[in-house]
Amino acid sequence: MKIALICPSNMLYMPYVSNYESILKRNKIEYDIINWDRFNIEDKDNHLRYRDLKIGHQRSFLDYYKYRKFIINHLKVTQYDKIIVFGLQLIYFLKGLLNKKYKGQYIIDIRDRNKIIDFFNISKSIKNSTFTVISSTGYKEWLPKSSDKYIINHNTQLSSISELNKVNQIQDKERINIAYVGAIRDYQINIDFINCLKNNNRINLYFHGEGDINKKIQMYLEDNKIRNVYLTGRYKKENEKDLYMNNNLINVLRYNDGINNKTALPNRLYNATIYGKPLVAFEGTHLGEDISKYNLGIVVDSFERVGEKIIQYLDNFDQERYEEGRRCFLNKVIKENNNFENKIEEFIR
Repeated sequence: MKIALICPSNMLYMPYVSNYESILKRNKIEYDIINWDRFNIEDKDNHLRYRDLKIGHQRSFLDYYKYRKFIINHLKVTQYDKIIVFGLQLIYFLKGLLNKKYKGQYIIDIRDRNKIIDFFNISKSIKNSTFTVISSTGYKEWLPKSSDKYIINHNTQLSSISELNKVNQIQDKERINIAYVGAIRDYQINIDFINCLKNNNRINLYFHGEGDINKKIQMYLEDNKIRNVYLTGRYKKENEKDLYMNNNLINVLRYNDGINNKTALPNRLYNATIYGKPLVAFEGTHLGEDISKYNLGIVVDSFERVGEKIIQYLDNFDQERYEEGRRCFLNKVIKENNNFENKIEEFIR
């Protein structure tokens, strides 16, 4: 048995691929990862890493077509029994190969919505898959509702709540730190949030990570002489825990103005909850609903007096209520991830 995992970006931005790797390694299954080194940061001698002349997340239809050729050329040289394809864009570009050569022998993994879904029959690709992995139940709102092949895999590898960090709220109430950790996106809501808290003498905002909007945010901070917001750029994975632990709240703000924002669940939801850090979110999203349901943080309906709302939330933080909701949420996540693992093990037998 040999399996190919075909990925659309840098591994830094696809931590969920390790969910598959751990299962394959445990079962001693040989596998290769084919991926797109969009930021030119990975081993350049690895023949399974594709590079073009651009740096950054954004790519055109033509760029994807060229990557498709790279993938197909490799699949002709190396024979794989089964394949796993990540992302709607690659499903579109590889749909002919999937339906012709790998029918019933592939998994597709969908972590967000892309407009390319409107230009092909995703139902056929899902039907011919062994099963289709999604990272949020909210995705069933825009995926074919007739399919019974959806399996949930949350963006975390937590296997037991006994591994949880204790809730450790920072005692310095005079200075509140709120952090965004990961690929920086959602420019408008973060600018609106920054504007409502700019130069606040009690609240600092941190943006840890690299995305397409870093430079744009930095220019905005400089032009408006904002002194309580800090962009720190790309970080090493081994430093991620500290970036969470050194803050009072974790920013998962996104407006409910698009189907992706309404239905996706970001990595920060899981990491912050595992590290015992409450979240700040905007209402009208599947994310906000989960945070409210499990008491995982504060969900706001506007940024009016948002600083006061945050201070009040932290002053009245109910640790026992938070802990109960946190454990309930993560137990559900672990149960659904265990089902995912069982399905992958069936797939590789």
